[in-house]
Parts: sequence; structure tokens; C-alpha cells
Amino acid sequence: MKIKFLCLLTALFCIINLLPIRTGDGSLSVSVKGPVSVSAAYQQEPVRGVWAATVYALDYPSRYTTSGALLKQDADNLLNNVQSLGYNTLFFQVRPASDAFYQSNIYPWSKYLTGTQGQAPDSGFDPLRYITEEAHKRGIAVHAWINPYRVTAAAADSNTLAWNSVAKQYPDLVVQHTDGKLYLNPGEPAANQLVVDGVMEIVRNYNIDGIHLDDYFYPKGNFPDGATFSKYRDTYNDIGDWRRNNVTTLIAMIDSSIKAEKPDVVFSVSPAGIWANKASNSFGSNTNGSQTFCDSFADTRLWVQAGIVDWIMPQLYWNIGYSIADFEILAKWWADVAAGTDVKLCVGQGVYRIPEETKPTSAWYGSNGHNELRNQDALLKTLSNYNGYAHYRLGSAMQSAELSDVIRDINAQNANLPQTWPNQQEAPLFSDLPQYPWAQDAIVSLNQKGIINGMADGSFGCSRKITRADFTIMLVRMLGADTKVISNFEDISPDKYYYHEIGVAKAIGITTGRDGKVFDPTANISREDMATMVYRILNNYGKLNYDESYNLSDKFPDASSITDYARTPVAAMCSMSLLSGYETGEFLPKGLATRAEAAVFLNRVSHIFE
Repeated sequence: MKIKFLCLLTALFCIINLLPIRTGDGSLSVSVKGPVSVSAAYQQEPVRGVWAATVYALDYPSRYTTSGALLKQDADNLLNNVQSLGYNTLFFQVRPASDAFYQSNIYPWSKYLTGTQGQAPDSGFDPLRYITEEAHKRGIAVHAWINPYRVTAAAADSNTLAWNSVAKQYPDLVVQHTDGKLYLNPGEPAANQLVVDGVMEIVRNYNIDGIHLDDYFYPKGNFPDGATFSKYRDTYNDIGDWRRNNVTTLIAMIDSSIKAEKPDVVFSVSPAGIWANKASNSFGSNTNGSQTFCDSFADTRLWVQAGIVDWIMPQLYWNIGYSIADFEILAKWWADVAAGTDVKLCVGQGVYRIPEETKPTSAWYGSNGHNELRNQDALLKTLSNYNGYAHYRLGSAMQSAELSDVIRDINAQNANLPQTWPNQQEAPLFSDLPQYPWAQDAIVSLNQKGIINGMADGSFGCSRKITRADFTIMLVRMLGADTKVISNFEDISPDKYYYHEIGVAKAIGITTGRDGKVFDPTANISREDMATMVYRILNNYGKLNYDESYNLSDKFPDASSITDYARTPVAAMCSMSLLSGYETGEFLPKGLATRAEAAVFLNRVSHIFE
């Protein structure tokens, strides 16, 4: 009787609120009845978020226990870490597998909390209530993160289900997939209603700031829902279209239900990063990875266009330049999708990649990964409809002091940005830019392109001398060059953050180092060496176009001090108006270039490659 009643409610909801319409590209369009309210929490920009996973006790608790005192202590430690790193938003996993980290009348207490599904903590301790209340005292927003369909995270869990597990209470709504795990069947309307009821239980009973869904919808593989398709297919001939409509119906139901009850609560979804590859769908991104549209039957692009989420939070866990799924390509693709809608873009970043990476040449290894995060942050600030970022996950962010410092610095810089960002007329990108008006445009331009970053203190370090290693990194990034590093200079060890870029520069002939054996990476670069390196690049790429009659002696009184190997490069750079002398008339070839000078020079060079 209960299931039939749920089905009737769901059917009525769909008739009233949803009208699936086929569009020209063969996808589904959803029209949502009524205005979508915008909450105060929605306006909190930028989001500096972090996910805290509870499945397998990844981030909370420290171990399975029924002790309310120990769970409270772990919750305090979690919030201390979130606060110390400078995050302002916590995505706390409260339903990892159709179970609960809160008092629920629908789902059993989670095995990932106490060790036994259905076993409550003692002393009446409620993790979600405590964490929400304590986080708010610290100015941290809490979004309750749920996995909508997963009933068991491992096949063996089927043997330890509590009496009030949904698998036992509603067996007709649950299927066993080919992976051995149990899932709610998205094709059953009552299953979607059960998920919505669980969401609304949280919304009504807890003072949360948001409801958040992760990327698990239909599991990959041959999902056993043929009988359900036959039963509910209606006008759908393609099971893929039908599945996508099932999930879209759930998303719209959650959105409308939340807005009807508490309009200030944000509804966000964090799908896998690729909606569809361009090769399979002309509206897709220029990527070649797993596609949510086909693999999990989640039409995430449609959800944004229909406005049935408040925030879309794609998991872009790849580096800039990654051939299969380029972070930059995907970030801009998602920004284009969100443009012109009321949906805010909040980008998920894979900080877990840094402590887990063991390959020194990887973009994620050690300091390489730190630089990758900074470059991604600079890129994200250029996007429209950009609402901030979330890092997966808290435990990874705390795994090393160096990574924690980098994250703390990035969060601090974003905390100081004005509310109207990324249009940042009210405040400079870096604190010392106002003192260097002649370099401002160049620094901002290169930062937006992900070629340069600032210093830990919030400045660009305009007056600081630039090292040979850092200048080489900028050159390689400007070119977008990459190749397998087979050999490197004798003084460049694989554990250094500049190992890969300098190896690339050596391989493609940007630099021969000193005597062909050493590079001297920490030495500051002279103006004439800077000119020589760029000259080689332009020559290699066929971009040299200068007046060979240009006479250095006629231009600079100190021309005779230019080293022989650098005379032609300096003349070429000056002839092409890429470099110039100082107000005194001198060129100062042995002078050490500052970071501001290098930025102006490279910005001019970058225009040649546009």
C-alpha cells in the first residue's frame, strides 16, 4: 500500500512539474513550473569548499565507534582542520550508502559511523546536527552530501544490512547490479520519491545550508532494469533516453521540493567532469574520457539549462594540458554551459592527486602539483558564472604540511577577493601591482592564461629577481609545449618542481644550459640570457621577423658589454620591440631581470603565438 501511494504521488508530481520535450539534438528538455528562489547562502561567493568523505571512514570518523564522546572529538578535529585551511564551505557526506550520519526515520544509522548498520551512537550524539551547529559558529557553511541510489558500497555488505535497510523495507525498489552491489532502481518512481523523502527529512530537521549530490547515478555496466523499462517506458523507444529522464526527474523533484520548503537551501550536484565528448555529441567538450550522458545516464548539461540545480560542481580532477581531459578545456566548457543561466559554476579539484602521485614527472607530483593548483586557481578566476571551488578531499589536503600551506594560501587569496569577482576592478589581482602600473596589464594577462602565479604573501613579487628555472617554466607554459623527458641536466633532480619543464626545454632546444651539462636553476637570469632563450624559441618556431641591420652600438652606450653569443638575440628582440633599454639609455645586458620585467617581455612574446 505504501509503495502504491508513493508511486501515485510521484506520478502526480511529474504531471504537474515536468514536461519532457525532445530537442533538436535528441536530448531531453525539462520545463520547471514556477520561479526558482535565490537564497542568501547561494550568494556566498567565492565558495572555498572541501569534501569530507565518510564512506570507509575516509575523513570522518577516525575509526568506527559508538562512543558519542569520541565521535564528537573527531567532529571537532574535522572542523578545526576545515577552519585552519581557510575553507568556508564543508560538503559533509551524510548518506554514503542508503544509510545515515543523522537521526533518520527512513534510513538506518550508517555502518561507516558505528561499525554496524542500524547501530546508533551512544549519548544521543548526532554527527550532522553537531557539525552543522559548530561549523556555523565558525562561519562555515555545511552542505549535506548524499549518494542517491547506492544501497551497498561493496557486494559483501548485502549480508550485514540492518532490519530497516531500504533493501529490506522496499525490496521491489532495489536491484542487484552485475558488480554484486545493491542499488535503488531509478526506473521505479517510488525509488525516486524515497530519495526525495530522505532529502526533505534532512532539510526540515537540520539547519543545513545545502543539499549536495555526488556523481553516482546509474552504475556503469549492464544494469538489470529491462523489466522496469518495459513497465514504465511510456513513449520512450530508447532505454538510454528513458534512463536519463528518470535521473532528470529525480533532480527536478529534489529542486522543487527544497524550494517549496526552504528556498534558502542550495541544491548542488557534482557530476563527473565530462558530459559528453565532442566526437560523440557535437555539443560536447573536446575531450576523450568517460561521459556522464552515456555512462551514468546523467544529462548534467540539461540540468543547468533547465535551472533545476543551483550550483553545478563538475569534478575536474585532471591537470591543465592533460590530453584526454584538459582541465582548461573542461572549465571553459562548463562556464559556457552555465553562461546565461541562474546556475552557478563551482569547480571540483582533485587535490588528492598530489599526495597519491609517485611519478616525479607528473603534473601532480609534489611541487608540480602545488603549481598546478595555483595555475588552476588563476584560470578559474577568468570564468563567467564562476562561484568558487571545492577540493576533494579534506584528508588529502591535510596529508602534508607543504600541500596544506599551498591550500591555505590559495584560500586566503580568494577570501580577500571582492564579492563581484572575477570582475576585479575594486581590488588588484596582486597586492603590489599598483606600484608597477607599467607591468600590470602583462601580469594580469599572463596570470589569466595560467602562465604565471603570485607569491605566498599575496603579491606578485614584481621587484624580485627571477630565477632561470622559473623563467624556463613560464616559457614552456607559454608555448604549451610538452614531451617525454628522457634526459635532463646534471643538476636537475627528478624531485624538483621544475624538473619536467626544464627537461622539455632541453628536449626542444630552448636551452642548452651551461656547457651543455648543467643548468644552474636557482641562479637569477640575466637580460641577455632571457633574450637568447626567447630568440631560440622564435627561431625554432619560424617566428623571427626582425631588422638584421639593427645596430646595437647605435642604440645602447653599453652595447660592447653584451656577450658575443647574445648579440644577435638581443638585437633581434630589440628590433621586434620585445625588449628595450632603460630610461638611462643603457641596455644592461648582465642585469638580473625582475619578475615584472620578465612578465612584460613574455606577454609581448605571447602575442606572436596568438
